[in-house]
Amino acid sequence: MRYAALTDTGKVRENNEDAYYADGRLFIVADGMGGHQSGEVASALAVQEFLRYERDNRHRDPLRRLEEAVQAANRVLVTRAAGDSALKGMGTTFTVLLVENGAYLGHVGDSRAYLLREGTLNPLTRDHSLVERMVREGRITRGEARSHPRRNVILQALGLAVELDVDLARVDVRPGDRVLLCTDGLTARLEDAELESILGEESELWECARRLVEEANARGGEDNVTVIVIDLDNADVPFSSADEVGGERARRWLSRIRRRGDRGG
Repeated sequence: MRYAALTDTGKVRENNEDAYYADGRLFIVADGMGGHQSGEVASALAVQEFLRYERDNRHRDPLRRLEEAVQAANRVLVTRAAGDSALKGMGTTFTVLLVENGAYLGHVGDSRAYLLREGTLNPLTRDHSLVERMVREGRITRGEARSHPRRNVILQALGLAVELDVDLARVDVRPGDRVLLCTDGLTARLEDAELESILGEESELWECARRLVEEANARGGEDNVTVIVIDLDNADVPFSSADEVGGERARRWLSRIRRRGDRGG
């Protein structure tokens, strides 16, 4: 398997609230939300807790493991926010692909996963957003959704409530498939047809990831953008690895949270 991961703050925002993880088996994108850098903490903390739970429960069925790990991350975010006024209102989207004797997908929010097969791009996730629900109900068109004034309203995200519905699926993958995981900093700027074109044209993974990010920035770069591009082939050794979990500021906040936890409050 070969893969490339890239994140960028964009041209407008000062902080990058996205987090990602990629190690050749697990691939995660998370888009944090909340003021005063709490979005950065939410996405980083969610990835951290997911990885802890998943690694401690490798004996479980893959889909059950994904759901339980996402739920564990959600509980940690809810608890942290309740105990720290600076983190109140924090949340994050979360999309994870597990490749382990098959491919398994977990999804909450409006980050996305796509599958490119023989030049055709198909979505693997459905946004948990107000405009997506309005499209499904026939109240607005897909084109109208892209510019709708409430397009940023998320109906499901980690950290917002104790009760959380996680979309889970086993994904039919074949050698030669290409998978894209991304935050909405990419999909808010590029149409699916444009994603399909770039993913199909660029054989070099890092060039593909770079071009996707640069195109999003060229369209305004109003949001952070994170992409992971994965080629499913017969390679035994990953092409690259990335285990970045949030930015430096997020790591400082996480360190502070841990110290508070060690003191019992």
